[in-house]
Order: sequence, then C-alpha cells, then structure tokens
Amino acid sequence: MKKLLFQLVFILGTLQSYAQTLVPETDKRIEIMSLVARLAEYEEYSSKDATAYVAAIHSWFDAYKADTLIGFAQRVREQSGIGFDAVMSMAVNLKQHKNKFSLQPNWKTDLDKRWKPEDALHFVSLLSRFYAKTYAAVFFEQQAPYYAKVLSAFGQVLTNFNQSWYFSYYGIKPKDKFTIIIGCGNGGGNFGPGITIGKNVKQVYAIMGSWSFDTHGDPVFKEDNYLPTLVHEFNHSFINPLLNRYDTSLVLKNSAQLILDTMRTEMQRQAYGNWQTIVNESLVRASVVRYLMFNNPDKPQVAEEELMIQVNRGFLWMKDLVALLGVYEANRKKYPSINEFYPSVISFFKSTADSIAFAKIYYENQLPKIASLQPFANNAQDVDPSVAELIINFDRVMTGKGYSINYGKAGKDAFPVKSVIGYTNNNQSVKLQLELLKPDTVYEMVVTGRSFKSKEGYPIKDYTIRFRTRK
Repeated sequence: MKKLLFQLVFILGTLQSYAQTLVPETDKRIEIMSLVARLAEYEEYSSKDATAYVAAIHSWFDAYKADTLIGFAQRVREQSGIGFDAVMSMAVNLKQHKNKFSLQPNWKTDLDKRWKPEDALHFVSLLSRFYAKTYAAVFFEQQAPYYAKVLSAFGQVLTNFNQSWYFSYYGIKPKDKFTIIIGCGNGGGNFGPGITIGKNVKQVYAIMGSWSFDTHGDPVFKEDNYLPTLVHEFNHSFINPLLNRYDTSLVLKNSAQLILDTMRTEMQRQAYGNWQTIVNESLVRASVVRYLMFNNPDKPQVAEEELMIQVNRGFLWMKDLVALLGVYEANRKKYPSINEFYPSVISFFKSTADSIAFAKIYYENQLPKIASLQPFANNAQDVDPSVAELIINFDRVMTGKGYSINYGKAGKDAFPVKSVIGYTNNNQSVKLQLELLKPDTVYEMVVTGRSFKSKEGYPIKDYTIRFRTRK
C-alpha cells in the first residue's frame, strides 16, 4: 500500500512539473497580420463580430488599402493560397524590434510551406514599412484597454483546463512551451502554429479567436464554447509529430486520400486540402472528445455533443475513432504512449476508407428534412398577403432547442419573419409569426442546421423557403 501511494505521489508530482502556468496574452504580430489580411479582403479574417474594434481598425487603416503590402498580400493569396493558418504561421515566425520585422532563425523549416521563401522575405520587408508608415504602434497602444478587457474575460476559460491530462493521455513528456494568444481581430478563426526555439523544443501557440460578445459589445468567453477549442489546438503539438514517423506509409496515405476525395466538399469548407491534415485533424478532434469524457465523468452529454459537432463537420468516422482511442486508454501497459498505438490508427483509416462511401450515404439519410409548409407550399406564387403565421413541418422529431433562420439572397428587406412562436407537434414542427406581408412581393428565408437538429443531433441542410404574395 505504501509503495502504491509513493508511486501515485511520484506520478502526480511528475505531471505537475510538466504543467506550465498558462496566462493568455495578446500579440502585436498576431494583430498586424490579421489586420493586413482583413485589408486584403481575406474572407476568413473579415469578421465584424468585434464591432468597436473592427470599426477602429477600418477608421485607422482603410486609408492605406492601396499600400504595396496589401496588394502583395492579395497576390500571394491568389498565387500560393495564403490564408487561414498560413497567415498565423507568418505571425509567429516574425521577430519584432520596434517598427522593424525580421524572421525567426528557423523560419525556413517552421513557416507554412505555402509561403515561398522569396515571397516571405519580400512580405516582411513590406510589412516593416507599412507598420512604420501607418503608425501601427500608436494604434495598438490606444487599443490597450480593449486588449486588457479581452484577457480578463478569457481567464475564466482556464479555470478548469486540465494540463496534466496531456502527459497522462499521450504518455509523451511535453518538452514544448505552450502559449495562449487571443486574436482580437481573428473572429472565429483558431490556429495552432509553432516555431522551433531549441533542440527538439517548440514554442506551441494556441491562437484563439474572439467571436462572442455581450449586448455592450464586450467579449464573452464561455467555457463550453472555448475550452474544447483550446484543448484542440494544444493537441496538435502531440499529434502532428506522430505523422512524421509514418507519412511514408502508403496504406495510410492511400486510405486518407480516399477519405479526403469522398469528403472533399466538407473538408474544403474548413480549408483542409491534403491527406495529412485529415489524419491529424481526425486524431486531434477525437482526442478532444476523450479529454471531455475524462474531465466530465458526471456530464456525458458534454463529450457526446462535441462528438456530434465533429460528425456534422464531415468527420463521419469520429464515433469509431473515439472508441478506438478508448481501447488505447484501456491498454496502457501494452501501449505506454500514443507512439506504440499508431499502427492501430493506420489500420483504422484503412477500414474507414473501405467503407467511407457507405458511411456518407448513411449520414445523408440521418439528416432531417422539411416535409411541408403550412398554409402554403414552398415556392408558391399566390400566397394570400393576410397570412400571419407559417408552420414548418419536419420529417422527424427535432431537439426543440433553438432556432436558426437567416436572410436569403434577397436580403433583409425580403425576410418575412417577425418572431418565432415556438415548437409544436411534439417538436416535429415550428411555428413562425410573419411580418405584415405586402401584395405581389417576393419573400425569402433560409432555415439552417445551426440550431435545427434532430433529437439524435443531426442538422438539417440549409433549406431556402421562398414565396410570392398575390397581387
């Protein structure tokens, strides 16, 4: 008993020694890169959620949209596909001294490969001139109170963040240095780039977006929304290096490529365009679910909801992969670390590839559909303008939680919904109150799967409702 107690104390002490004290930060390199991407009209960096901050950016920097740097940023996007994580990869590979930027010592190996070396050097040179010309340092200094507010709000996310889980789960000593950066201008984009800072040691960043705000426009970071993302980004530093040992495996390559080809539309929406990313993202996301299972033993729905989120993002094999990692967890004597278990992961992707076409058909059949509308059919051309309510009937029982109805292509003026009355018919229908309709007018709205899900958690595909009132 004493020996067992000693071993437990030793293990806990070891885990604690590997856990860093994480303090969220903001970083001018992150802000200037997202700002440049915004001015160059990179869609993924053009969120308007942080209304006051975004307005301040445009007020200060829009006069410089014709700058050479912005034109070059547009050109490398068109020619080399720079965007998403490639932008943040450049950010962390920058060194800043006052108004001048240079590249980190190991940038040639650490920088995202979409950056051609000559483009990277030229970009950094233009960035230094832009930073000085626009007095960006003054802008960032003026925004210091907002940055402080963001960091204060994010602190609550870290309250229940279990860092020791990483070592106990992966069985790999975390030599890397972890840093959390809040990208105030990144909107919903979250990224996990890293740079080499020593022999086999990396500085790993979890760059967290900022996408939720209260009625006053102040940032809000709810643990349920942000903690899984934080766990996700740090998982990459353990998962991604594993593939380097097996990326010559033709079985893994061919299997993941077939999966990607089958799910290309879903993956491209998330900017995942190669087989290596499919492998790493799958393992990272499944490991997030395992983290939530371990840390929420009394709330199984937390992990279940995260699992369904990933299935609905196109990772149709997520349930089976999570179960496979359960086998790993239950047999740690045989698999001291994730390294020893990786061949089983390769076999998993082989079997997944063999059945991916059927899995996609099965998934499509699980998606709820709109069965009918009342009191008129979709695309009706003679709707009575006096109609005050619309009932949407689904082909199965829905969760009955929340509503997600957007404007259609015709815009806000054509949006007919005044309010949502609520679910009815045992959650198989939802009733809407319509605005006062005008005669001979086209109305349009889009019902989405963000909130409209079946009781099993499957979302409805975006469905456009369009009609014209009679003269």
